[in-house]
Amino acid sequence: MRLLTLYLFLVFISTEVLSQSENFESEKNNPDNEEEVEKGKNKISLGWAYYGRGNGVSAIYDREFFEFFSQGIGIEEYFIEDEVETSFFLVTEIPIQKYLNINSGLEIYPGLEYGSFGGEFEAHPFLGFSYPFGDSVGLYTEIGSRGVFGLYYKF
Repeated sequence: MRLLTLYLFLVFISTEVLSQSENFESEKNNPDNEEEVEKGKNKISLGWAYYGRGNGVSAIYDREFFEFFSQGIGIEEYFIEDEVETSFFLVTEIPIQKYLNINSGLEIYPGLEYGSFGGEFEAHPFLGFSYPFGDSVGLYTEIGSRGVFGLYYKF
């Protein structure tokens, strides 16, 4: 558990360092547009884990980097019979709609979650789809070795 906590702390610090370098570059290039550039790069997703390890809830925070991928951290609670199983993981997503020039609003992103699932290190690939129904809110689903359906908020 200490090793996992240290690992998550290091990922968080590296995320903040990358974020600060992005802020510095945007400020250096055009300080008037810094707020506009940063808007929508952070995302919080809350959902229902509807298959895989059992019924549960999922919460993920991720941040887009360089418009090519996003990296984040997540926690899921699964309710299995009389027990609650907690999973902590890192997630990496690649928004392929940008590469395929899809401008309909639909986001398609293959991804990988890796971390402690039920106390053991595992990696789970998935394919995600999301669709906005406002400027910063939308629906998403992820399908793979487990499934999640929920809402996201970009800020």
